[in-house]
Amino acid sequence: MKISYETIIGRSESEIDVNSLLERDLYGQRILVTGAGGSIGSKIVSKLATFSNLEILATDRDENRLHSLSLEVLGTALFLSSQFKVLDVRDQTGVFELVKSFQPTMVIHAAALKHLAILEKQPREAYLTNVIGTFNVLHAAEKFRVKSFLNISTDKAANPTSILGKSKAIAEILTKIQRQKGMGNYTSVRFGNVFNSRGSVIETFAKQIELNLPVTLTHPEVKRFFMKIEEAANLSLVSLVLAKGDVHILDMGPPIKLSHIVERLIETLGGNSTIEIVGLRQGEKLEEELWSSSDTIFDSPVKGIRFLNFNNGKNQFPQIDLIKNPSSDEAAKDLMNELLKDYQLVL
Repeated sequence: MKISYETIIGRSESEIDVNSLLERDLYGQRILVTGAGGSIGSKIVSKLATFSNLEILATDRDENRLHSLSLEVLGTALFLSSQFKVLDVRDQTGVFELVKSFQPTMVIHAAALKHLAILEKQPREAYLTNVIGTFNVLHAAEKFRVKSFLNISTDKAANPTSILGKSKAIAEILTKIQRQKGMGNYTSVRFGNVFNSRGSVIETFAKQIELNLPVTLTHPEVKRFFMKIEEAANLSLVSLVLAKGDVHILDMGPPIKLSHIVERLIETLGGNSTIEIVGLRQGEKLEEELWSSSDTIFDSPVKGIRFLNFNNGKNQFPQIDLIKNPSSDEAAKDLMNELLKDYQLVL
């Protein structure tokens, strides 16, 4: 049974004519997408494929996801097209060579590790992909004069408490540094959970209900933001061409209690599942935030998108050297905490 976003979340998708906003600005562009096989990356590529007079290079380190994306976009998975290439953003040489050969005018950086519980146990993995990977892509973009860059971030980067949030907050800082150096079209976009995406909490709940298993919930009062995946992809592309501030924030409506979502899923899917409270996980918040209380939020010209500019108590973010390979999980945690303390984004 198909799960309806409107039924489960109780919110309709925004009705913004993104085509009219994007058509002019995307005309003639050469667009590189990292993490193109992921939930949001694949939707962005699919949307870009509906426009004519632009070139796309979709990359991911997972060849199976690229295979699926190629089948969806082109109707074939034979990899005869040069639009799909395997790339690991941790590999600096590979990133630089690919950017050098493709010569993109725009980069959409969606490659990331995103599972909170896994990254709490493996902080070094978070650092290698979300920090060093972002660093590699940003510096290749700078070296080969990419005009526009969009870093796909997360609500967990606001007042981060988890390894995931901290690593993505640093990715936002790195993007800000490039923007401050004169690359005014380099920006990030934050949003919360993408509804029923691969590996999402909705997918997990639905599977537990279908199997008549207890639905595991960390806390009865836990709340999260949700957005339809097509809406997130469309507004991310609009953020790319707007580039109004350091971080664009998508309007997701108020956060929703996960217990209410479970109840609606059980009603929709049937079954006799009960809710089992298992306790908040390490680094997990009871309620996510999209910005800090000290941030000033500005309206953009587009409904549904706001933005903020970082204020770290200094006039400028200094240039920093992040080309370090932490030797252990503890070293990675220490390095992330040190960087965030230096930038005064976390007290």
